[in-house]
Amino acid sequence: MDKSTLGGLIGGWTLVSLAIMLGGVGFGPYIDVPSVLIVLGGSMAVIAGQFEASDLKRIIPSLKVAFRETNAEPLPELVEKIIFYATEIKKHGVMHVEQKVLEERNPFFKEAFQLLVDGTKVETMEPLLNTKLQYIDKRHNTMIGLFGNLGGVAGSMGMIGTLVGLVAMLANLSDPASVGPAMAVALITTLYGALIGTLFAGLVESKLTQKHKKELDSYEIIILGASMIAAEESIGNIKMQLNSILVDVAEQ
Repeated sequence: MDKSTLGGLIGGWTLVSLAIMLGGVGFGPYIDVPSVLIVLGGSMAVIAGQFEASDLKRIIPSLKVAFRETNAEPLPELVEKIIFYATEIKKHGVMHVEQKVLEERNPFFKEAFQLLVDGTKVETMEPLLNTKLQYIDKRHNTMIGLFGNLGGVAGSMGMIGTLVGLVAMLANLSDPASVGPAMAVALITTLYGALIGTLFAGLVESKLTQKHKKELDSYEIIILGASMIAAEESIGNIKMQLNSILVDVAEQ
């Protein structure tokens, strides 16, 4: 479990709940079924219309990624591992590392270095891996965009609910009993939209973006390392190139 994601989510909702309790009126006035229908139902309907069914099926897996601790190797360790493979291949030949490659847990690393073991030329290997990287980038950005859209849509639906409540309130000013419920819809829908957009969708979008960047950084290092080994570059050149990427990533 990613403690920072969980802590941010729990902390944010806890503080809002605490503020409601300290307000002295309890949770009752903040629960409004029409507001839930407008914000939650409306947001879900809009998102369903904006994205393909195949993308909607990946919402739950994407949430699991956001709340799960990342399994990616730290970049310095990844660079050291690539240099180790390069050294072993230089000394003993590519078949010497075949069994070790098969035991790798990182699927992208395993695929890249399996291409090496199979004797794939660099001019073939690099486009293959870059195509796979582009597909991963596109797939991840789709889900990041989905949660980004959800945050914006929830806020918009909150404003729509506010307008609905204001119209109902203004249409019934002569009936004092109807003014209160209409005003509740007008205000609470905005609150619901802001909470969903900030303390759920926005948080998940930000976490997925960070994990996506870390994953792509590691994949780019793997592609560069595998390509340089396939091109029979010297160990010194491989070290220099990979370490320069580490410096660039650290400065970002």
